[in-house]
Amino acid sequence: MPYQPGLHLLTTVYSPRIDLLQHSSCWKTFIQEQIDQHQLTAVGHNIHDFPGGGFTAVHCLTESHVSIHTWPEYGLCTCDVFLSNFRKNNDLITEAIMQEILRFFEATRHESHSLRR
Repeated sequence: MPYQPGLHLLTTVYSPRIDLLQHSSCWKTFIQEQIDQHQLTAVGHNIHDFPGGGFTAVHCLTESHVSIHTWPEYGLCTCDVFLSNFRKNNDLITEAIMQEILRFFEATRHESHSLRR
């Protein structure tokens, strides 16, 4: 089977929800629900809450990864969602997860870039 590039979405999310940007606790629940809902396979994660606020997280999947870094002091976070298309086309799932991230943070605006890789 020939290689089929997956969709990689990179987004800066502007959010009034400083509480969600401050600590990772709600994010952990949210992203696990997304992984379960879309039947993705988690293989590990690393989450770090910064003293004074903000967090960073990387969730490794057999399909690839989801990552986030928050800046509550600026009311924003940067995230990326990349799912390979190795066994099936995951483009719709990639887009759905990013849309759910925008909803989760109640985004007032966002800037996105997409790559095929």
